[in-house]
Amino acid sequence: MSNSYLYVDLPIIDIYEPLQSSSLTTLCKSCKDWGFFHIINHEISKDLCNQLHSLSKLIFNLPSDTKLKLGPFSSIKSYTPHFIASPFFESLRVDGPNFYVSAKSSQDVLFEKQNSKFR
Repeated sequence: MSNSYLYVDLPIIDIYEPLQSSSLTTLCKSCKDWGFFHIINHEISKDLCNQLHSLSKLIFNLPSDTKLKLGPFSSIKSYTPHFIASPFFESLRVDGPNFYVSAKSSQDVLFEKQNSKFR
């Protein structure tokens, strides 16, 4: 059995510079074709990225019954379990225009208003 790898040239979006219409076209095509792109010069610290990764792991490792409190049959409807949208992933979203309020309401349900670490 041989190891074969698929190499894809993901578009690189440099957000230090203003986006050009060609960049937006490339970004749109990448989202449609692959669902991925590479952002550079975003100035988000590695520490914040690590914190977000830890939070994501914490949330998605919660028991299913806890996450379903935000699920499609809840009043918040911010959690989508496996097999609703895809057999490969689950998702948790925040909605605008007030993203903070949306995230806070999900936090209050998931952590029962007792975990202030993620404020």
